[in-house]
Amino acid sequence: MTSTTIGQRSRSAARTALLEIDGVMVVLFLLMSAGVFAGVWRLFTGLGASTNLNNGYAWGLWIGLDFTMIAFSGAGFTMAFVGHVLGLKRFHAAMRVGVLTGLLGYVGVLVLLVLDLGRWDRFYSFIINWNIHSPLFEICFCVLLYSMVLVFENLPQVLAGIGKHKLAHAMHKAIMPIVIIGVTLSSLHQSTLGTLYLAMPHRLHPFWYTPLLPLQFFTSSIMVGLSVALLMYVLASKIRSAAVDKKVVNGLALGAAWSGVVYLVLKVGDVIASGELAAIMANTPMANLWKAEGLLGVVLPIVLLLTPQLRRNRRIVLLGAGLFAAGVLFNRINSTLFAQMAPSGYSYTASSLEWVSSIGVLSGVALAWYLAVKYLPILQEKHGH
Repeated sequence: MTSTTIGQRSRSAARTALLEIDGVMVVLFLLMSAGVFAGVWRLFTGLGASTNLNNGYAWGLWIGLDFTMIAFSGAGFTMAFVGHVLGLKRFHAAMRVGVLTGLLGYVGVLVLLVLDLGRWDRFYSFIINWNIHSPLFEICFCVLLYSMVLVFENLPQVLAGIGKHKLAHAMHKAIMPIVIIGVTLSSLHQSTLGTLYLAMPHRLHPFWYTPLLPLQFFTSSIMVGLSVALLMYVLASKIRSAAVDKKVVNGLALGAAWSGVVYLVLKVGDVIASGELAAIMANTPMANLWKAEGLLGVVLPIVLLLTPQLRRNRRIVLLGAGLFAAGVLFNRINSTLFAQMAPSGYSYTASSLEWVSSIGVLSGVALAWYLAVKYLPILQEKHGH
């Protein structure tokens, strides 16, 4: 098939996209619209009037979701490393889906961050007021720069989708240094998210607090990045009625599982070294929370994905990847909320506006991803590259 023919079909698909509106789009659009209304209401009424945040709980639902979405968006840097740096061409379709997921995930992260800022109108302050000793400064700059890298990495698919194959090919040839910069930036801020917690040794519960948090956060981002890439690749293939490459699914599953093994060793090894094993084995609420996070979100998916007989079943593989994702969600929410030891007399439950705005942001991200997968040549092996 010639590039001209591909371009004609891509433009035809783009025109058809304006006419084809399915139920998924309608539901996601309505949820996004409700979120936009809630978000605008929050921006103009303030945190106190629109949220249940207080002096005991300055971090709430938005930050918990932010930390989770950054980890999930690790699909971008993990797959870019696999596809470009390691040069494993068979993963290129999954890589493009992963990079797209990473970009849209970071867009959602940035929107939630704006909602969480007390002075959202000064969101740009970190750019002009540098505090090089702050981990948060490094995170903000890395997220900003890496988001720009993700835009560049996704441009070839957009250009190919509108028939600009020569330009898409030229960008693809120049992408390697950009990818290396992106992997470096993402690795830095994925680990520095864990560094933030090192400043609160008396606030974060001892079961979760450890000097190894930066390494644990980085390792878990690889584990969940590969898992999310697997899930999104299979979902994108279903949306496009395309064949799923079993070798790609198997490879991503094994990569996620062995990353999970490293993460588990770091978690359990730290508990043993710190002398907290006996306390964690006790039947207490916090100990049970830690064990549930580890057993359901790490141990069980490792067993499912490293057992050859089970890995032959695609549903089991999807379950394992989903459990890894749920485990990281559980870990980030625990670290942000449940494992935070607030001063006496303070409690926090997310307000309805926090929930509606959060669901709206997630729905907007999902809608953009759905449209991109449906109408851009994300899964095609050749589209101007």
